[in-house]
Amino acid sequence: MTDLSALPPFFPARAMLLLHGAEFLSRERDVRALFRTTAEFATRYLEGRFGLLFSVRFVQAEACCALIGCCVADGTETHWDEVTVPQGLLPMDQLLQDCMRTDQGYTLESLGQEWRLAFAIGEFGAARWVLEIHTTRKPSLRRCQALSLFLRCFENQHRQWEHTNLDTLTRLLNRKTFDDDFDRLILAAEAAEQANREAGDRRDSSHHFPAHPCWLGVVDIDHFKRINDNYGHLFGDEVLLRVADLMRQSFRSQDKLFRFGGEEFVIMLRNVPEDNVCDTFDRFRQAVEHYDFPQVGRVTCSVGYSRIDPQIGPAELLGRADEALYFSKDHGRNQVNGFDDLVMSGLLQLKAPPEVEVNAAEMNQADIDELFG
Repeated sequence: MTDLSALPPFFPARAMLLLHGAEFLSRERDVRALFRTTAEFATRYLEGRFGLLFSVRFVQAEACCALIGCCVADGTETHWDEVTVPQGLLPMDQLLQDCMRTDQGYTLESLGQEWRLAFAIGEFGAARWVLEIHTTRKPSLRRCQALSLFLRCFENQHRQWEHTNLDTLTRLLNRKTFDDDFDRLILAAEAAEQANREAGDRRDSSHHFPAHPCWLGVVDIDHFKRINDNYGHLFGDEVLLRVADLMRQSFRSQDKLFRFGGEEFVIMLRNVPEDNVCDTFDRFRQAVEHYDFPQVGRVTCSVGYSRIDPQIGPAELLGRADEALYFSKDHGRNQVNGFDDLVMSGLLQLKAPPEVEVNAAEMNQADIDELFG
């Protein structure tokens, strides 16, 4: 939520609003904050009641869209609601399609007492986002042009973010961004545990919706070396691209998807019930199994995952997910396994931290010394 009431008293207020927004964008380093800031300032600038931000995807040369979030104006403030569950791709209506085909990059239509505007963000004919704003006032041509320039600031800032944070081949998050995102995942896990403890302490928690755990998953494409050896690295790269696309389709926009290197991927999930997490990963596994990869045909992947415990370090948590992954690969591949489930069933052994093992060894030696005096 951005408070826009304390703008400087000089310069035209509306123009100052966009300059203020451009300054905010230049400082943002989180991609979700980029989306939120852009939608908030654009909606306020056109005095809109609400704004909808869509990502654009092309399916068989036809443009479709997926809702990223909704911005609602309330007096001097705006409220951003991000989509946190999969919505699927939606067909684009005529107004949204037209804004991508016009040189000026935006279109508008009258809806009785209201105006509906659509702004394409990206290259002509290949926009990557569309911003739709509903307002009770018809904006002037100059104001629409000014907003188009502001949206180019967002596009440039997003391009810089991608250059720093995305894998060049798959366009998933790269490995160097993992540590920062993992710290946020730990904080989210701690917040979920705290919220549930506080709810449990209250006498009446009948209206409390529990905060669910966070999870870390590791994915490995089965027999990927064989794909490269038999079909060449060009088709191997194509498999990586298609697997990355299937990941984006299978998981939520709020989930973090990484290419860790080679054929290994990492997934961070927030707020997923324990009863659903295996099915969540298995849905992706099945999507890979049933996809017809060009030239290669059938490809499968193995998955291992672990629950995020805020008391355990990143290396150990990643190691647990890796152990579950290697169990999947060693027991037939093309399957999903959770570390905790494997431990509970006795198929994996929970290893004590090194310092505990050392302390136990020291205690055993002390007992021996005392016994044999």
